[in-house]
Amino acid sequence: MRKVSKEIAEAFIENKNKVMSNTRICPVSDWVSNGEMGVYLHDNKIAWWENNHPYKNKHGNIHLSFCLCGWGTSTTRERLNAIFSYVFFPKSDSVYLKQIKGDLFINDKQIKINENLNYVIRSVHGDVFLDDPVKNTG
Repeated sequence: MRKVSKEIAEAFIENKNKVMSNTRICPVSDWVSNGEMGVYLHDNKIAWWENNHPYKNKHGNIHLSFCLCGWGTSTTRERLNAIFSYVFFPKSDSVYLKQIKGDLFINDKQIKINENLNYVIRSVHGDVFLDDPVKNTG
């Protein structure tokens, strides 16, 4: 894992503004006052907490949204995989993006990913689920 990806993942989990190279963490919009943060790669929002869920809510559940924004590049995958490794630890070995023969997949179950759709990964009481994708509207 590259240093920039590691530091971005750590700052995202800590809900801190950060800019490194082509990646930044900042509020998802100027009008949001509740501190909802997103990770942007080349100005494309690639990760954010669904419905402003904190890293772990009081029940230990996680709701993390992500999108490749049409860019299934190794850099996009690497940034997201760094976030997944921190957020879903110790189950991080089963939450990752990979490319096989030009197609993108998540998890060891090889669930095919559309690089233009939004996804939500949920960890509920330690079990990890991937919601059905929705169209990227922003």
